[in-house]
Amino acid sequence: MFYHRRRRGRRLIQNRHFRLTARTVAALAVLLAIPAFAQQDRWWRVELLIFSHESAQPTEQWEPTPDLAYPSAAHFLVEPGRVEDNLAQYHADSEVDKSVPDQIALLPRPFVTLPGTQLEFRGKAAYMQRSGKYQTLFHRTWVQPVVDQASALPIILDRSGDTGQWPRLQGSIKLYLSRYLHLETNLWLNTPGDYLPGVWRMPPPPLGPPSLIIEALPEPESLTGDWASEPEPTSLPEGAGELTVTDEELGPVYPYRHAVLLQQERRMRSTEVHYIDHPMLGVVAKLTPLTAADLEAMAQAEAGGNQPP
Repeated sequence: MFYHRRRRGRRLIQNRHFRLTARTVAALAVLLAIPAFAQQDRWWRVELLIFSHESAQPTEQWEPTPDLAYPSAAHFLVEPGRVEDNLAQYHADSEVDKSVPDQIALLPRPFVTLPGTQLEFRGKAAYMQRSGKYQTLFHRTWVQPVVDQASALPIILDRSGDTGQWPRLQGSIKLYLSRYLHLETNLWLNTPGDYLPGVWRMPPPPLGPPSLIIEALPEPESLTGDWASEPEPTSLPEGAGELTVTDEELGPVYPYRHAVLLQQERRMRSTEVHYIDHPMLGVVAKLTPLTAADLEAMAQAEAGGNQPP
């Protein structure tokens, strides 16, 4: 595969409360209004590849009901293509102010995914996918400041809170800096549960928080026209007392039987490729430090509407 295996470790993640809202008129623009970071923060370019072992023959005994939870405070990655699609869907007019005061050093927008042509592992990932033994579940690259553990927020990787459906991969990662770089994973793989006896299935895992909450405009307080003059009914229509529950009211159905948790902490070194081993999942990560010149060049390219190929 990629690289040698390393010792496993586990650590739970504690986080703060998080909720992101926006008006329909400003749909998705909020995602691009990334908060400013201190000039002295150290920035890295992150590439993260997560894949499943399609030919895995599980021999381990998995926790029947693993403790699956999203952090209560988190970032989402901003995907420019998704932003454009949602702006079109909601017919929203959005304009993001990209101007930067002269006294502030130019910085690129953090947590915005870069074009696929900048993926260093794309050749290897394509080869693995063609082999049929692996399936790519997540592959993105972006830049971000990496701060101390207390200040760092996890990054939620899936959009189940937007779609209302369970993807194969759910969860979050967290990058922080102490004496070394650290990567924490809080990921789970939804599976058909072929390794389970009988027909038992676990309760559905949680769906993630929405990356953006679209608030509808309030209804008018009064009605006019024919509706206003229509008398109120004095009795219920025939059959109105019968309770009917639709599939939509029941909510989405969890299409899997089980989920397997990958919760680890890994110390990382800059520019090295790190592989987190798991019987059913693989995680490949690389963090490359960025200089002040790198950051300024990226920011200027963004300001000019040019993204490096």
